[in-house]
Amino acid sequence: MKPHVLVAVNGFTEKHMERIQQVVSGWATLEQINEETSESVYREKIGRSHIVVGWPKAEWLAGSPVRLVQLGSVGYDAFLGSTTQDHASFTLCNASGVMSVAVAEHLIAMMFALTRRISHHIRDMHEHKWRRQFEYEEVFGSTACIVGVGDIGTEIARRLRALGVRTIGVRREIGELHPYMDDMYPISRMNEALAQADHVILILPGNASTEKLFNYNMFASMKNGAYFYNLARGSIVDENVLHAALTSGRLKGAGLDVFEIEPLPQGSPLWELDNVIISPHAGGRSVKEFDRFCQLLLNNLMNYRDGKSFLNQVNYKRES
Repeated sequence: MKPHVLVAVNGFTEKHMERIQQVVSGWATLEQINEETSESVYREKIGRSHIVVGWPKAEWLAGSPVRLVQLGSVGYDAFLGSTTQDHASFTLCNASGVMSVAVAEHLIAMMFALTRRISHHIRDMHEHKWRRQFEYEEVFGSTACIVGVGDIGTEIARRLRALGVRTIGVRREIGELHPYMDDMYPISRMNEALAQADHVILILPGNASTEKLFNYNMFASMKNGAYFYNLARGSIVDENVLHAALTSGRLKGAGLDVFEIEPLPQGSPLWELDNVIISPHAGGRSVKEFDRFCQLLLNNLMNYRDGKSFLNQVNYKRES
């Protein structure tokens, strides 16, 4: 029996689906459903599929014939500690690299908007006010600490080095010298790295080991007047402590794309701060996002067909 491929990705165009059909032609069958399909229908489709593409819930895969899950996201938090984890019969691949350029550019945009006071000028523009800010900063010559040096962290570091920024990387294991980092620290010495940085950029995955990692002690380790950016997961940051650091002047500003609760509740005090830029978990969005995702999927479909190793295979058991 030919393997069945189930695609639940609304962002794929007809051209994307035509390319996928060309790759599976002759050795697999293909079906596309709306990613908002009801749970009962989605699960029924999974029960007849061998490859699932999109954002299925982990518990829907238990007991299914699925052998490959290609997520449309970099994060795979929902698969950590799931009931399928210990006895999973499928390979899980994420979308690492698909959103790296977009997130890196989003971070750079936030950095310039904060240091050049662009958000203040936008507010003034709507009120027809011609008003200079007290201080304008340069990123040139500053130091940035990138906490999490994967594909996204690397793309950020590449751009910051070109802007004349000293880059420090933090990750679980240092390994060999990173081409875009001036220095590297293990996560056990993160406080030392944070103390040097004018800009702290959070790009860690969300899991049990990173839950509320950025607490009072971490923010207290930062340089007075530093900027903080979170384009990772809201669960990693204690938002009450972050708010206190921003209102006390400990932090000069923050660029936040992710939050503990999303959408960010209307009553969150973060909305009221004029030294914060908030975006709606949009850092990875790009007109090129689904072109890159489609190409990743095509590569992994061919690898499935040919019995080769998959791209972006994740060891979610090790991460839990």
